[in-house]
Amino acid sequence: MKKIFRYGLKTAAILILAAFSILIAGFLAVRLGWTNVAGEEDNNSDAYNLITDIEPIVDKISSVLPENISVFGPNEHQNWCRLGAAAAASPQDAKGIYEAYSTTKSNELLERMLLALKLRQGSDSALATALDNCDNDNRDWDGNRLESLLKDASGPSAYSWQNSEYWQIIKEAILKDKADIEEASLKAGIQPRLLVSVAIVEQLRLYYTQREFYEKFFKPLKILANANKMAWGVMSIKEKMAIETEEHLRDTESPFYLGHNKEALLDFPAGSDVAKTRYDRLTNEKNHYYSYLYGALIIKQFQVQWQKAGYDLQYRPEIIATLFNIGFQNSQPKADPAVGGSTLEIDGEKYYFGSLAYEFYYSGELADEFIFE
Repeated sequence: MKKIFRYGLKTAAILILAAFSILIAGFLAVRLGWTNVAGEEDNNSDAYNLITDIEPIVDKISSVLPENISVFGPNEHQNWCRLGAAAAASPQDAKGIYEAYSTTKSNELLERMLLALKLRQGSDSALATALDNCDNDNRDWDGNRLESLLKDASGPSAYSWQNSEYWQIIKEAILKDKADIEEASLKAGIQPRLLVSVAIVEQLRLYYTQREFYEKFFKPLKILANANKMAWGVMSIKEKMAIETEEHLRDTESPFYLGHNKEALLDFPAGSDVAKTRYDRLTNEKNHYYSYLYGALIIKQFQVQWQKAGYDLQYRPEIIATLFNIGFQNSQPKADPAVGGSTLEIDGEKYYFGSLAYEFYYSGELADEFIFE
């Protein structure tokens, strides 16, 4: 009997030690950056990079082209035809694209929005073929015909994440945080829509990896999910990345340095416990402002690093989100950056962190609240 008792105690001790070792290993992996893998690359990276050969959106949005009779520019009929092709493939998504195009008059924005839909449908889809055909035969298309076609557009989105119940929860929760998102974006100097595109991907990732937890706690309250202890807050920011963000604000030699006017944005009160205050800021379930501020500053720091190297990430949500996911240490400015990062499965479809951010940004969803700038 004593032997059995001693054997039981010995077994229990071994199990406890093993569990403790796993916890310590997990802690060290996060603290030392062992978990910061570069992720996977999306096979469509070349398509995202090719679309950036056209002029930046910022030069065209809301502009009138005086040399053309129409404010929609020389590609007007071709674009109406392409929107008609999108309407045939996915009426609900085409409606959002049409509204964005009509509001901005931006050919470049339309290019990116159609690319998002084309990549989701597939390069060999009926949509892809119809878009190509519009290059040659588009005389029968105009705005009136398209508006009539889309008047009662409905049905599911081609983007499966938009058709989920959880997407509706995210939308409501994001709108509750609109003021904090706009303030954080203003202080960092980025577009609010860009910040939202990263936040939404993080939220979708949390749901599809922690669905049971979501069902129990976040769904009833219609609030955003907070990440676990390994990554904090609604933006899922790891402690190491938060510390690096703070350091970049003060390091004038860093390629991520934003300038003197932003150095104090994340300063801590004198005499405070810095580690505890940082944790409290990022995990506050009632106020997400600091989660968004850290997130916005991370995005701005990536933009500045790449801008200094001669590359503009102003309208590259797919690259920004990829970098946000893989970390500062993997950010290497170049002309043909890879799109990808962590992957998740939504209704049987594989999504990459970067391409999912692109899909939201150029989907037209929440465009009235977080406009294209």
